[in-house]
Amino acid sequence: MTVRGQPANYALLWRSAEGRFSVRGLPPRVHLDRVYTNGLHALVPFWITNETDQDVTVELATEGPLKVQQQNANWSAVSTAQRETYVDVTTAPAAEDRGEVTMVCSATIQREFSEVFNQLGGVSSVQLAARKTAELVLLFVAEAAETDSGDGQRYEYETHGGHVTLRADTDLYDVTLRASTCRSVLEMEPPTSRIYIDDCVIGRTYERALRVRNASAIGLDWTMTVVETTDPSLSALQLLDSDMRPLSGGHLGARGDTQVLVRYTPHAAGEFLSRFLVENSNDPASLRYWVFRARVSQRQKLRRVELLSDPDISFGDCTSGVWYSRDIRFKNVSDTPVVMRLRVEGNTGGLTMKSAVRADGASASEPNTADADALFPTLSELISSRRPSITDDNPSDALTVTDDVGSEGGSAELSSRVTPADDSMPVGDGVRTGESGRRFVARARAARGHKTALFDEMLIKPGAVRTMTLSLLGNPVSSTSVSAGQFERQSFTLFGESSTAVGTQPTTAPPPGTASNSERNAERLSIPCTANMCTPFVRVVPPLLDFGSVDVGTLKSLYLRVENLSQVAATVQCKLESKVITCTRAPITIAPQQSVSVRVDSYPRRVNARYRKQIIVRNIHNRLNDSVVEVRSTHVDRRRVAFHNLFYQTLVPANEQNFVDFGLVPLNARSLRRVNLRNVCRCPLAIEVAADAADAGAFSAYTVVPQRDGSGRLTDAACQVARRLPLLERQAAMHSNIEKFKERTAGATVPEAAALPPRSSLCPVAVAPVPRTAGLTLQPDMFIDKSVEQGHVCLMPFAPPWNQAVLPPSLEYLDISPATATRRNVVRIRGNGSSDIMAAVPPESAILSSEAANNLDMLPADEDVEMIVSVIERAEQILEEIIERLDMIPQTLFASPEAENAYVRRQVDLHKYIDLLVESGFLRPAHHVRLTALGTESLIVILQPAGTPDKPAPLRFDANLYFKLVDRPGDLLPFTDSAAVVSFASADQLPVRRFLVQAALVQSELELGQKSINVGNMQVDEACRKYLVIQNRSETPLMYAIRKTGSIASGDICFVDSRYGIVRGFDSRKVVFVFSPSLHGAYSEQISIANVLNARGGKKATLKAAVRRQSKFYIQSLRLEFDTLAPGRPSTDVQVLAIKNMTPKTRHLIVKSLLASEDGFSDVGVVLEARFPPNIAAAQPTRLLDRETEEKIESLEQKLKIAVRKNRPEKVEKYQAKLAKLRGSGGGGNGDSDSIQATDAVPDPAGVQIRRLADDTQLEVELPPGGDVSIPVVVTARLADPKVDIKTGANALGTLVVHEVKDKDNVKLVTLAASVVLDQ
Repeated sequence: MTVRGQPANYALLWRSAEGRFSVRGLPPRVHLDRVYTNGLHALVPFWITNETDQDVTVELATEGPLKVQQQNANWSAVSTAQRETYVDVTTAPAAEDRGEVTMVCSATIQREFSEVFNQLGGVSSVQLAARKTAELVLLFVAEAAETDSGDGQRYEYETHGGHVTLRADTDLYDVTLRASTCRSVLEMEPPTSRIYIDDCVIGRTYERALRVRNASAIGLDWTMTVVETTDPSLSALQLLDSDMRPLSGGHLGARGDTQVLVRYTPHAAGEFLSRFLVENSNDPASLRYWVFRARVSQRQKLRRVELLSDPDISFGDCTSGVWYSRDIRFKNVSDTPVVMRLRVEGNTGGLTMKSAVRADGASASEPNTADADALFPTLSELISSRRPSITDDNPSDALTVTDDVGSEGGSAELSSRVTPADDSMPVGDGVRTGESGRRFVARARAARGHKTALFDEMLIKPGAVRTMTLSLLGNPVSSTSVSAGQFERQSFTLFGESSTAVGTQPTTAPPPGTASNSERNAERLSIPCTANMCTPFVRVVPPLLDFGSVDVGTLKSLYLRVENLSQVAATVQCKLESKVITCTRAPITIAPQQSVSVRVDSYPRRVNARYRKQIIVRNIHNRLNDSVVEVRSTHVDRRRVAFHNLFYQTLVPANEQNFVDFGLVPLNARSLRRVNLRNVCRCPLAIEVAADAADAGAFSAYTVVPQRDGSGRLTDAACQVARRLPLLERQAAMHSNIEKFKERTAGATVPEAAALPPRSSLCPVAVAPVPRTAGLTLQPDMFIDKSVEQGHVCLMPFAPPWNQAVLPPSLEYLDISPATATRRNVVRIRGNGSSDIMAAVPPESAILSSEAANNLDMLPADEDVEMIVSVIERAEQILEEIIERLDMIPQTLFASPEAENAYVRRQVDLHKYIDLLVESGFLRPAHHVRLTALGTESLIVILQPAGTPDKPAPLRFDANLYFKLVDRPGDLLPFTDSAAVVSFASADQLPVRRFLVQAALVQSELELGQKSINVGNMQVDEACRKYLVIQNRSETPLMYAIRKTGSIASGDICFVDSRYGIVRGFDSRKVVFVFSPSLHGAYSEQISIANVLNARGGKKATLKAAVRRQSKFYIQSLRLEFDTLAPGRPSTDVQVLAIKNMTPKTRHLIVKSLLASEDGFSDVGVVLEARFPPNIAAAQPTRLLDRETEEKIESLEQKLKIAVRKNRPEKVEKYQAKLAKLRGSGGGGNGDSDSIQATDAVPDPAGVQIRRLADDTQLEVELPPGGDVSIPVVVTARLADPKVDIKTGANALGTLVVHEVKDKDNVKLVTLAASVVLDQ
């Protein structure tokens, strides 16, 4: 109930515990909603009434941001009408429930209050006479939190609480208050808040758009006022809303926004400037300024250059030390070449800027956020991609780009060269290229703190489009700066002056203070730019790591905490050079205001009483913030582990150390490292090798098979390897060639109608056929063996010296001939550093026979010895290649897709060769290692950490290899050069030596965007394009390999793109393939997508389709609609049944109508029977368009609309000519398939013959090749069931059947439909 002249909360009445007084307007539980966090008080009036006949003193006590005033001048000044609308009670439960009451106080009325009166003190008690009422005011204020107010931040509601206690002697009344407060923030888009319009034409209207946005969860009221202007009347400038009404403010809901349309129509020449204030009425501290500036010239023509990109550039939140780029597109709309000169003005202090200009349609710019090395590639990458860019990290260098522009539509072919330049370099030093002889020179200069700087210059041909990539790099600030670690807003303006080009090249800039003719006629435009720049700062604690006493061979760990003190993410990297201290070397990204822990391990290998080392923690994006951590420790040897160094050493690879670090290793991936054991004794040495039992499945140690024994004879194991390794390689190559053959065969069957690229692009890697060799046969099971992983052929082909003649001349192979055999004699492929594909396999007669290999008592023949030596040496070279080239973190930058494909195939080969070397016995498990006197033996450690995405593995892998000296130390000491005086006579053995194995584990997770691809209905030999979406769910790059099953059905799938590639971290990639079925029926085939690094992370996708036989005839419409008709009467209108022969053969078709007894459509009691008029032979044939031609026409019509809208007359004429040709010919001009899709010549109507078979209900039609016929059809309604009650307007149906005379299985049904009208 509302009381006149009082707020809504006046009707809420509660009594105290003993009933001595009552309270109005202040419930026991009150929720004060929608309170603004603006430092101003919110007022809630309430009333206390004495319910007794005696005077009562009520004491008031408050907790929290609350106080009570008995007299408040602001509330007393509120009018009666305003009081009634001041409080809105949104939720009011019953008084007996004592539930929470939600109230909202009017923010509009509160804005009129004076905060001076609200700051006065409150009262602690109030005197009430008998039966009297006192009015009081409860004041609540929410303090604003210290938060960043940068653009893009979201402001949510916060909850504050308070408590009020009213006491009259022993009588109590408690009030619990909960307030929902929110900070009201007003923002503008674009953040530059500046509008510059240069070279305006008098009388022309210019429009720009701004947006006023509410960034908070509470509504706000805003106003826009003029604070400074050169035209007080503002007659030329209008501010409009979306309905084109004048706009000066308004209300915005939670996170709402509104558009402000700025319309400027100049009336006189000169410069116009206005400065506006956009103020948040709910928070005086939240305001924005924006500036409008225009220059009006006397010219009456349109400007020469138009800006196609956004008129305002916002780089957003940026990190110092990282390049950010934005594209700016200019178009020359004049009839003459135009020179565009760009300069920068404004706050560019601490910023480094570069530019690169390219023609429209050239390679796109790099991602917006990239490191300097990634944004500006090397010279070779520039030449390969034909894109001008910057390669030198020195920001003071300039970029010189020579561009030969084409003559049509702004297309251009770029030839780039990068040279250092200075301010004295002449602008016109271009290089003449092409027949046209046009030259273009663009200069990019760095602007470091300059108020004005010539930034770039470009030449734009008539109608051409130029894209300039503006790159921005923020320089780090010092730690003592006020903005250290905070976002700092920087604004500058990019001004462009366009003038008519003189000659064929732009002229040099005139000296200061002078102006050329082109400059006097120059047109100007301006582009406001803004960036929020933040320099990351980190703190490393503790600055000193003291390990204390560490025993030799014992692992001890301490932790560093790296804290990010800035508002932007920071990236750090630990740098140290030590054989004892280890920590992660990979870059670590730390979220804003967060910290990470870095483990530092100490694993001493010898006694050192005073070990000192430094760890440099680099802030990658702010090298001024690098930190140095000192490491101290004392190395002791209580267990005499260091005495192992007296007899042998562990070298990784050539440095003596007691650990091996694998670096970053994805889960389930195999990584190799070589550990050399060097004997320093002058006698043989035996060592036992063992791994931790808990980690035995994750890593293992292998030794290389010995080639000869102590007597110089070939070992038995070497003979077995020489026999098995070529056979394994030959088997792998055989399956690979089979897969390649099927891939190329599938590509050859794709029809040209699918608009596919040439066959060479479908199969980019050419594979030579396997030559015929004695004893080499292909077994049928090789084609269907699904257990064998079908990949490509081997990386380094097996090419023994006796069979080099069968290799093609262009094949690059590993030369292992005895005369020139060396470990490094590997011929590299040109350009990408990978070997070519194997094109030949050795004959079985050239491989060591089983009898010679198994007869160990006989010395092999000379040719067998030569073969064994060559195989073993080649296996050693393969092992070297694996250790050097196997990558756990793939590279992502390639010169071309072919280079990427070759790189991934190479990695697949290296992984496959690991299995071949182990399976052939070349790598044997290491249990006992025998070292010759002063000799060295290689220990190959293979790491494959297991893990699944649903069960994350630890971030680091730590395991141990244990070395045990078999011989007695006392017996070996005389054969050493050590001067140790320790005697081992009383010691049988030294303690076991522990060798540390470390790795940082990462995820490599592959996902598919779709696990099932349903193509739907298709015809035989019809082609369609589909794609697989390969998603990388991990941070590290993903290498994938797509494989097919190898069945006959898999030959219908042909991949347009390469089946091997790389997906960057947290990215996805589409791989396009063409499906062209060759057999009809239900099609279901699996496509396997393997994760090259994670063998357990592969996925499978199923391709499904319902393949129909090829249609031999085509019916234009399968449903004929007739007008209304009465039962028993023929229809008055005639419909046409159009049929076309789709084959190059004459077809005989039967067209008949189903009788009423045969028709199944009898639900309404009426069926339609078709009749063919007697004069059917005189019907004129019409040209029919097949489905493919109709799709082409529809696509061309869309392109025609776009060309008309873009005012491209040459393209409009081209598309109209194509449409006329298609509509006139009736087809698309395929010509390759068996079915005739179109013929340019109109078929002879006399070739069509029609014969009646049964009165007027059945016809036999003879269609010539490519011919078509139009058959008139009328229908008659027949009563199918007299018992059915027929209603007017019921739909009657009938059926026409069309099939070949000798093929009744391929039947097409044509539905006849009409409405029935009963006779009155």
